[in-house]
Amino acid sequence: MIKDFVIGDKIEQPCIVRLQKIGTSSNGKAFARGLLEDNTGCLPFICFETGLVNKLRDMEVPKPFVIGGNVDVNKFASDMSLQIILQKLENIGAHDDITHLMPSGNIDLLEYQKKLDSLIMDIKEPGLAKLVKNILSGETYEQFLINPAGMRLHHAYVGGLMHHTVCVANIALALAHTIEGVDRDLVLAGALLHDVGKLTEISPELGFPYTTEGRLLGHISIMGMLVKEEGSKIPELTAEKLQSILHIILSHHGEQDKGSPIPCATKESFVVHYADEIDAIMNQFSDFKKKDSWEYNKMLQRYLYNKA
Repeated sequence: MIKDFVIGDKIEQPCIVRLQKIGTSSNGKAFARGLLEDNTGCLPFICFETGLVNKLRDMEVPKPFVIGGNVDVNKFASDMSLQIILQKLENIGAHDDITHLMPSGNIDLLEYQKKLDSLIMDIKEPGLAKLVKNILSGETYEQFLINPAGMRLHHAYVGGLMHHTVCVANIALALAHTIEGVDRDLVLAGALLHDVGKLTEISPELGFPYTTEGRLLGHISIMGMLVKEEGSKIPELTAEKLQSILHIILSHHGEQDKGSPIPCATKESFVVHYADEIDAIMNQFSDFKKKDSWEYNKMLQRYLYNKA
């Protein structure tokens, strides 16, 4: 398992290979860089084998391979972290066990499903309640229980989207209870729906690759169109409420330079945005390899300290 690798190990095992760069070194030789992943973590790799570099060159999405190589110090990092010198890359065989490649968030999925169901039932306003129930139903609901919330940056594991959504909803409700003049049902509906577009944007397959539709439209636009379409079918949902829930969806990244088509402009949209951001940040601490340590976080671009 990747978390157990130490300098000097010679490894040969199935891993998810995520290509990041192919280039040419100073001596004119081709190289490839990327990440190797299993459900215990990930490590960077570098490869100078021409045949393997050419094989990697054709990769469009992360894929599982049986990889082989040596564990060494990453000379391109300043913290003496490890990397794999990749020397073997073979296709997965029929008898290769790859069950350990699907990342797990170490959460009780059944317990979070119960929490999700309870939150859905807790919306009192008829139009908003019907909107959420109509969207989170059938195949969409079933996929929502298992999809990740991200490819790598946060909640990137089976059930990560449900886990993230439940946490965002609870944080948002706590804020709505504290802040005067906030529409609680609007906040709850917005929190539950804000990332449902990721079901279309991110595939639940190994490596959690982005879909073509996801790359072209993004989960915010996808969800905005879905909410407008479904909301227009619900007589109990007033035009004002539909507009308000759409604003929450479209602004939940907070600012345009963070990916939102529009910035937050209502109390409820700020509440959902900050609840979303807080939970994504707190999830970074779950990836720490050990307690009482400092680790550099790529998403936040800073060192974080995880107290024992």
